[in-house]
Amino acid sequence: MKDEPLSTLLDSIEAELLRLGYLKPSSSSTLSVTSAFGYGQVGFEQWLAQVFLPNARSAVAAGDLPESSQVAVAALRNLDGVEEAENLVGLLGRFDARINHLGRIRTSARGA
Repeated sequence: MKDEPLSTLLDSIEAELLRLGYLKPSSSSTLSVTSAFGYGQVGFEQWLAQVFLPNARSAVAAGDLPESSQVAVAALRNLDGVEEAENLVGLLGRFDARINHLGRIRTSARGA
């Protein structure tokens, strides 16, 4: 597995969100949601731009990463049929793979 820094991967995700128009250049506010992926509260694209991205950046900066991630699965479901979002889904898949890999390392280190 390529050890791509998570911050670099998040930069690529942000650039793709901008390209797709899901993130506005002047938008830096973070939304607060109480449901998984903002279901029933905000659109998935808005959740990616204003919840996932800032929270992922904060977690990376603090070194407080989750044990696992499934944002690409949610993207596949929510962006199904949106051909221009294929690159975004791929980037989110790489993010999930990296987080899940790091989570397995942390879990096995605790069990050793």
